[in-house]
Amino acid sequence: MSSPNIAAPARIRRLELPEHSPLAGMSLRAGERQLEANAARLGPLVDLTYADTVRFPPPGWAIESFTAAATRGGLTYTPYRGDAGVRARVAGNVARFLGMPVAAEGELILTPGSQAALYVALASLVERGDKVALVDPDYLTSHRMLRYFGAEVVSIPLWWENAESATLDLDALESAFRSGVRLFLFSNPNNPTGTVHGPDTVARIAALALQHGAFVVADELYSRLVYDGRPFCHIASLDGMKERTVTLLGPSKTESMSGYRLGAAVAPAPILQRMEDVQSVAALRAPAYAQHTLVHWLADDRELVAERIGQYQALRDTAVRRFQRSEVLRVVPSGGTSYLFPKVVGVAASDQEIALRLQNDAGVIINPGYQSGARGTGHFRICFAQEEQLFARKLDDIVGVLERMHAESRLARRA
Repeated sequence: MSSPNIAAPARIRRLELPEHSPLAGMSLRAGERQLEANAARLGPLVDLTYADTVRFPPPGWAIESFTAAATRGGLTYTPYRGDAGVRARVAGNVARFLGMPVAAEGELILTPGSQAALYVALASLVERGDKVALVDPDYLTSHRMLRYFGAEVVSIPLWWENAESATLDLDALESAFRSGVRLFLFSNPNNPTGTVHGPDTVARIAALALQHGAFVVADELYSRLVYDGRPFCHIASLDGMKERTVTLLGPSKTESMSGYRLGAAVAPAPILQRMEDVQSVAALRAPAYAQHTLVHWLADDRELVAERIGQYQALRDTAVRRFQRSEVLRVVPSGGTSYLFPKVVGVAASDQEIALRLQNDAGVIINPGYQSGARGTGHFRICFAQEEQLFARKLDDIVGVLERMHAESRLARRA
């Protein structure tokens, strides 16, 4: 019996981001599927799109507290916003981290991953037809999630390759607010570039939001992974911003706990109630046993985080040095996250073609730059949180493939 032909809802078609077709030669999702199929055909590749959690495993307390919850009468079903006892502990730790009070009952929700935190936040704030400002480039699912909810995305250029102080086109943000935008979404540190928006820039964003009555969603998932002693400012902690900011956090990256599927969001109580309502129909709750690991997060991992920052910064510097020795790559050292976003120079190929070639000839999976927005075109993203020796070899392989493509492009231009 054949399956019924059910047309895809408009929101699913928007999820494909067909408007990005000029960047990849196909819709964004079609490009992803092509890369996935090619990688599956080739067999095991080194995936540089995320961290190696064997080399950088979760802290010991993660499995210990999970096991204790699962074997000593831990509740399987918790309130939708999370176990009350866990939230009480987490709220205190988050409050100290953010530098502002956080009410465990009304201002904190535990989610099944920070991606879910982003989803329930946007579902609670965005109506179809709303204009939403988004940094370009930014986290690769932010644009498509906004389009899924029917928003019109207004791009705010990120300045990361030549900026001396300001990292964001604040004039463009002000113009967006004047045009009717009432929500601004940004990641700090920025994913994919690793740019850290400094206190002056964050203060200016806050001032503009207050002036124009706008709301802010701040993805601060990487806010503990900041390098070179850079200062970091949590926008929600600034005067007047707690009431108009959702802050997204989680242990998945710094503490390598992606497999536990945990995230957290801090929001004004009325918004948080909406977020819980969405979560109640989308995923119910964060995994109940895993929630108990969060009592240690931000409290018992300071030494681990300090060590990890040193290790990641050394890996970042290794990659930067290797790329800077090649005439086909330009790279800005990331100020935070675990990513680099190098620019490919002198290669007559699309981002998609480069990504496929790196799979085929270098044995690595990378994120082509177009996935993160139009201004990401011509770049690619790699995660440098990898086993050191293997990573060094793969850096050589990447550079070798791109230099061969550069030579091929020169020959083609002469022909």
